[in-house]
Amino acid sequence: MPVTSSATDDWTLLDAGERARASRLRRPSDQVLFIQAHGLLRRVLSRYAPEAPEAWRFVVGTHGKPALCSRAHPAWQTLRFNLSHCTGHVAVAVACDREVGVDIERLDALPLSEDLAETLLAPRELRDWRGLGGDAQAQQHFLMARWTFKEAVLKALGCGLGQIEPNQLEVMPDPVGPGWQARSCAPPTDDMRVDWPARGWLQGGLAGAGHHWALACLRHHPDEHLTWRVSSPG
Repeated sequence: MPVTSSATDDWTLLDAGERARASRLRRPSDQVLFIQAHGLLRRVLSRYAPEAPEAWRFVVGTHGKPALCSRAHPAWQTLRFNLSHCTGHVAVAVACDREVGVDIERLDALPLSEDLAETLLAPRELRDWRGLGGDAQAQQHFLMARWTFKEAVLKALGCGLGQIEPNQLEVMPDPVGPGWQARSCAPPTDDMRVDWPARGWLQGGLAGAGHHWALACLRHHPDEHLTWRVSSPG
């Protein structure tokens, strides 16, 4: 969603740690985006639980994924959330009693090159990317869509790209319905292997003309039907 809130208003919602992180950013534009993104996260969480936006307290997991502090919010430990932001846009995902990951990127965030495609894409993905021929726009959209899908999956799992090479995680259209599937292409004995279970759920699309978003979460069983919505920050 486009950023519309005031950084001044959002600054008053942040805790000391968030303010310190914002202050360490060198570029003023990055500071503003960080403040607005974390302010939006707090306001969105307050739509799901009767807490003031400034009252939320967070902890960080082993691989850096944030969660609600159990001591400060014992009644809301089933709430899961994730945050992503890039120039001009912020994505916040909230789910109940299931892990969730979200990513949003500019479509031109990565340079279009064969070397980069080989680094990011699994073998079947690379074959499909090459099959787009000389259509540079289609190849760019393909590359960024796969990048955001992979980021969202890894964030839902609570890990990062340090645990798997991007070209060892494959994302392909679901053959039996709408949505996408992800699977590890790493050898079974590879320490870098990350498994996205059959109950994983993955969606994505364009945000305006210049961004791609992806949303991943874990279902309790493969046949579970999920409902979701994209809403504005207002």
